[in-house]
Amino acid sequence: MNYYINNLIPRLKEYSASLDKIEIFIDHPWVIIDENNNQQKYIFKRDGQLIMSFNGQVKIGKWEYLSYAKSLLIDRIDDKVLLNQNFVCPGVMVLKKDGFKEDHWILANETLIPDLDAAKYLKKLYYQKQNITVKDLKTGYLLELNEYDGIGSLKNTRVSIDGENVSDGILEVKDDLRRWVVKDSKIHKVLVAYEYNSNLGKIIVEQEEYLDIQRGDTVYIKKTGGLGETKMEFAPDGKYNIGFLNNLIVKDGKIVKFSSF
Repeated sequence: MNYYINNLIPRLKEYSASLDKIEIFIDHPWVIIDENNNQQKYIFKRDGQLIMSFNGQVKIGKWEYLSYAKSLLIDRIDDKVLLNQNFVCPGVMVLKKDGFKEDHWILANETLIPDLDAAKYLKKLYYQKQNITVKDLKTGYLLELNEYDGIGSLKNTRVSIDGENVSDGILEVKDDLRRWVVKDSKIHKVLVAYEYNSNLGKIIVEQEEYLDIQRGDTVYIKKTGGLGETKMEFAPDGKYNIGFLNNLIVKDGKIVKFSSF
């Protein structure tokens, strides 16, 4: 989780509050979950007291905000730690231990994040700030649609996965019969399968959304397997009539010629 958050924080920094806005963290239960899944809870009191609970065992320390360093100095009785501001919001504080490049304290506000999943909270925040819509891919990944309002064509919408560009290819989204062709990390076209009756039986043409059949579209037929399962195969080469004066010629599963006259 820390690796993901560390990669996300640079993209969120412009939305960070400052530690000098102490009302953000005063009198709230902030929880760190360590590598052993132990919970450490910190409550910063207005009078400078620091209530520390480690799996229910409580100690009272002290805290101080150092404005010139944008840092919190906390006295845990056994030691003193200087924590520099990295990212601050009402739900999550990411503070860097002074002098340690990768030593981050990730504190979740237990009131706002009962499950203490700081990564999920920050990802949701990032999506809201960047106007990103997400779709579940059949591979298990989340596809990020950047600046898409959910209305109209998806064509030319920039896509990413965890903020990274998506390789060229065809993506399949859960609960969506369409397939999305990605090129240069943008949706190049959306493919929709339409079923037609032809002189050679039923065929399925995968064509671009909102467009008529065109050269290069893929043509399939349905086949029933030995166990009764249905599978898709490329349509055999040939000439198919799919309606009054509508003919298409298929070779290697692709339309090489389409005529309507």
